[in-house]
Amino acid sequence: MKAFPVFRISGTAHERGRQFGQLAKEQILTNLRAYERAFREGAAISWEEATAYAAQFIPWIEQYDQEIMEEIKGISEGAGIDLLDIVALNARSEIITNLGSSTAKADGCTCIAAVPPATEKQETLIGQNWDWINLVEKGLVVVEIEQSPRPTILMVTEAGIVGKIGMNANGLAVCLNFLRTSEKTIGVPIHIVLRGILNSSTLSQAIRQITRLQRGTAANYLLAHLEGEAVGVEAAPVNYDAFYPLEGHIAHTNHFVSPRIQIDDSVRMGASDTYLRMGRATKLLTAQRGSIDAEYMKEIFRDHTSYPDAICRHGEAVATEAEELLDCTLFSIIMNLTAGTLELTKGQPCQNTYETYRFSAKNAVI
Repeated sequence: MKAFPVFRISGTAHERGRQFGQLAKEQILTNLRAYERAFREGAAISWEEATAYAAQFIPWIEQYDQEIMEEIKGISEGAGIDLLDIVALNARSEIITNLGSSTAKADGCTCIAAVPPATEKQETLIGQNWDWINLVEKGLVVVEIEQSPRPTILMVTEAGIVGKIGMNANGLAVCLNFLRTSEKTIGVPIHIVLRGILNSSTLSQAIRQITRLQRGTAANYLLAHLEGEAVGVEAAPVNYDAFYPLEGHIAHTNHFVSPRIQIDDSVRMGASDTYLRMGRATKLLTAQRGSIDAEYMKEIFRDHTSYPDAICRHGEAVATEAEELLDCTLFSIIMNLTAGTLELTKGQPCQNTYETYRFSAKNAVI
């Protein structure tokens, strides 16, 4: 028995969405309730405001990839839930960022990747701790998406969201850091971009999926490929910059690093732990350069320096805040693209075991 529900979907875009909606209806409803509360209590946004705003993203999703929009429509049909509710889930980051105040909650997360020659067995490794509010923990699922001729995808996501953190059977993987700016734009939602990345076969294609249209909010996308390469792409709504790890490893957290992106980095106003987490992860990777393996990456993800707001995040209790809205590490993930495995914890990695997920036999083409 896996820690997360595992769903396998296939067929046309609409059929895939309908299957996802039917199979994960319970978890989708959990996420809708969670975000209704998170928007209201964490950002002073009503669900009616959220769905009205979300409607503006539909033309951008359709322009970006009509198949993705068809899958979203299928989820709505399969779960028997209004389409705008599902669109709001997929645009939840943009809703919080663009409608909420500069102090409204946003995802945390520490991402790392290591490739040859930095890895011990010349493996390609990428992963992250995903830090977010406790409310959505019960809405997380693992999904395998068979979508020929596009690559089969294996990812962990919030049920109802069509793209998140994972890998595909062509050996490409993506992790995510949320970034925040003062820019308020309508564009392609970051979770749609994540699906575009996972639909790609090469790193060049994946980068193009990030940069080809204006985005609805800012994020860092950490990419890796079975060929033994990794790259980080910091993307503001319009501008972007890319980082290539010449020494074979890279870390990123929740602030802009690029000196070439002239942007108001709103995270600097109140999320100072992002600097320590990035520095700490980089220091630990550097110390083990040449002999990094998956077990060592797990130790990085268990790091408690500056607890409770550490790489392994336990959430600083605030007297006025409900426990369900505290930011904690909800899962830790490590993808070994050489072996074709995805290891995942339910909750903090210091307290929970990594379980291994693989593509089903018919899709294991790596």
